[in-house]
Amino acid sequence: MYVDLGVQPRISKMSSLKMRLYLAMMVDVDQDNFPKPVHKTIMSNVLLPGKTHFYCDAKIDTINPTGAAGESLGNMTLTLSPQIEGISKQSLEWMYELNGERVIAIWENCQTGEKFIGGSPCSGGLLVSIQSLGKMEDGFNGAVLNLTGGQCPEPFWYYEGPIIRESPQIVAANATTFALSDKSQYQLSDNTDATALASITGADDTNVGRIIELVGAGINFPTTVAPSATFLLQNGVAWSAAMGGKLSLQIVKTGTSTYAFYEVARS
Repeated sequence: MYVDLGVQPRISKMSSLKMRLYLAMMVDVDQDNFPKPVHKTIMSNVLLPGKTHFYCDAKIDTINPTGAAGESLGNMTLTLSPQIEGISKQSLEWMYELNGERVIAIWENCQTGEKFIGGSPCSGGLLVSIQSLGKMEDGFNGAVLNLTGGQCPEPFWYYEGPIIRESPQIVAANATTFALSDKSQYQLSDNTDATALASITGADDTNVGRIIELVGAGINFPTTVAPSATFLLQNGVAWSAAMGGKLSLQIVKTGTSTYAFYEVARS
């Protein structure tokens, strides 16, 4: 049984520059509503509600995405070969559990903050295999993994969506506003009557550019979000927080001390 390590501490620490590798099981990906890239960038969460990413740190020069030509014209296959430095009980457990599983991956340059995503439903996810484990001839002690996807026209994209590392913040039923926190997701509860979200408080200059996600849990009276000076929704179309729905919002500054939430994706 695979153990979700999303709430566990860092798997590996290294003093040198590193690449952070975020993984999620393919069964936790919202494959029916996978977001479409805009300018070759995914800007919203790709996981099902309540699912999270877990991560490890790899040597920065070992996550070099390779998009090789596939058997069919126009297709490519993605391969990642991260080297995980050091072995602990925890890292050995998750590597054994992941071996032979399919995942989606986000990799982040910890120096620049630039992120990419690969292993979309188009490719069937990335198949994880352990290439070597333990102390090697060059003196490296750790593990070398291989993550390989199926054929796909676009094997990876830039990623600017949220990294989901914790359970969502629950917004109380019938709430017309809630306060921003350090969480990435906010779950809007089912209500006892028609309810519209009017605002999100607590935004400041440090939040500008940040992307948050509203998650729907409504059945009888889902919260609605209407276009306004606070919520800048694409094409002026309102959103309903029905069960399973998602709305990704980027925080923007609209005045000297005013902020708004600009829609980047929805489902």
